[in-house]
This record gives sequence, structure tokens and C-alpha cells, in this order.
Amino acid sequence: MRIYISKLCNTETKIAIGKGSLDILEEIEGEATIIHSKKIDPSGIAEKLDNITSIIGIEDGEKAKDVEKVLEIIRLIHRTASPDLEWIVAVGGGTVLDIAGFAASIYRRGVKLINVPTTLLGMVDAAMGGKNGVNFDGIKNVLGTFYQPNLVISETSFLATLPLEEILNGLAEVIKYCITLDQELCVLLESKDKEILSLDENKIEEIIYRSAVNKMKIVEIDERDNKGIRIVLNYGHTIGHAIEAGSGFKVSHGRAISIGMVCEALLAKKMGMIAEEVIEYLISMLKTYRLPTSVRELGVDIDMKKAIEALRRDKKRRRGSIRLPFPIGIGTWRGVEVEVEDLEVCLKSCLE
Repeated sequence: MRIYISKLCNTETKIAIGKGSLDILEEIEGEATIIHSKKIDPSGIAEKLDNITSIIGIEDGEKAKDVEKVLEIIRLIHRTASPDLEWIVAVGGGTVLDIAGFAASIYRRGVKLINVPTTLLGMVDAAMGGKNGVNFDGIKNVLGTFYQPNLVISETSFLATLPLEEILNGLAEVIKYCITLDQELCVLLESKDKEILSLDENKIEEIIYRSAVNKMKIVEIDERDNKGIRIVLNYGHTIGHAIEAGSGFKVSHGRAISIGMVCEALLAKKMGMIAEEVIEYLISMLKTYRLPTSVRELGVDIDMKKAIEALRRDKKRRRGSIRLPFPIGIGTWRGVEVEVEDLEVCLKSCLE
């Protein structure tokens, strides 16, 4: 098991990674509510906590993140919790982590939060950093807060239960870190692909740990996303989110940002900011991990109008432009303001 402690402005986040890390829950004192994916049996986690007031199961997927459904969950917490509630424990993938994080941040102006991600995507990205988001008026993550978890437990034994598609979703985010921030991680991904895809315990623990460190080092510098540094964590996400929306969320997050990374790299090349070799390297890495590099590979119809509308209403938009992180070399990046009209041209080119 590996431990990383991230010191932020107003709190400290402890991240535990590896088999057996769930045992840390036995150290938790105080009343807790568990919010879990209905696909996950929470009994093993509940047994490690002394004082559970309620266990709430929720559906996965973007539809569950609609703000009206989220308010229903908060009502359940309110009806079952006593005045002594101290913790919300989130167990599941990105949907559960977003909903529980949002609920923890606004209920009683904030109760302590423990994230227990059960997907690789959650372990390398969604469970850390303090951003949560829920959907409103059909727009993904347009409502949200910054609220840091006190504890993140990445129990890697959960991964053995996942289909390959879910593992690949998480690996798309790992590749994002390597391309923009961590050349050594790229070397690891290149040289140990067979071990990683077969979920070798040591290699999986290492890529989760490196991803956590990469993300939290950025968050420690720019926790509130107002210094122009944290945008690097959005590489591939601007176009990727538009693809997700255009598919009616039939395309998974990892597959969408995989294509998004390629499309945004091609835009960077058009703007003279990236060498062809970097794009070739990115595409080769994505293919190694069986991730799509073009919309044609998805086998899903993308509604151009819905995709463009999502892009136009992107929450990162400011005064007609969006600041994008472009990889300018392996493990290095630069932020650039891009007009939304230019992004629309890029998106249309990717969808054709």
C-alpha cells in the first residue's frame, strides 16, 4: 500500500492506494452515511465503520447526475441523519463521487468526505482534487463546488471485478497525465503495457500512485482553478465532453477524451504549437491501450448540433474563448486561448 498526503489551503487529503487500503476505515470515528453505486455491495465497507446512519444506493450514469435526482438523495440524507453526522462515504465510480461530493459540500455547509473509488477512472482522476459536478438543463457538470475529500481509498482489489472497457476508460486519463506532465509515466506505459492490461498488482498500484501525485501537485498550486495551471487536467476534455453530449452520453468518458486528445493535438498542430512526432506518439499510445483515435471507431452516431451546442455552452468559456492546454512535447504543455469558433471548426473536422 502507498500513501500520499496532499496539503491544501484549508485541508489535507490523505490518499491510500493498494490492496488492503480499506482497512483504514477502521480508524474513522463518528456518524457516517454511505452513498454507493447499486452495482457495489457496501456491506464490507459498512462493517469497517462504527456508526452508520444510512446506506443509500444510487444508479450510475449521467442521468443520475441531474440536479433534481441529486436533491432527492440529499433529502434522504437529511431524513436519516442525526445532528451528529460527520461523514459521507462515497463508494463507486465517477457518478457516485460527483453526487456525494456535491451533497457533502452543501449539506449543513459541509460534512467530511471519504471517497472510495471502485473504477480505475475514479482512482486516477475523479476521486481526487475536490471538483464535483452535477448536470442541469441538459448540461454536463454545470453546477458544482470545490470540496476536498479528507480521505481517498483506492482499494485496487475492486478492479478485478471490472470489464476491460472500464479499465481502458481509466487508462485514457493516465495517458493524459503522461502526455502533458510526466514523461517517465509514458515510459512505464510503453514498456509495461502487457502487465498493466492484465492488472499486474504492482504496476497498477504504480500508475494510480503516479497519477495521484501528478494531479494533486497541480491542485496544490491551483486548487480553485483560477491561476491557469489546473487547466492542464482538462486536456482532451473540451472536445471529449462535446462528443459525449453529441452521443447522448452513449460514448464513455474515457473513449470520448481519447478522441478529444487527438483532436485537440491536431488543432495545436494547425496553430503551429506541436510537432507531428508528438501526435504520432499520442496516437500510438492510445492504440496500444485499445482506445479510439477517431469518431469512426466508436460505432455510435454523434449528433453534430448537440455536440456543437455543448461546446458553445462549455463552462470553461470566457468572453468567446476557451483556454486549452496543448502538449508541446512529451510531458510538457502550454495554455492557449482558443476562440470558440475555431473549436467548432476543429470539432466538425473530427466528427466528419
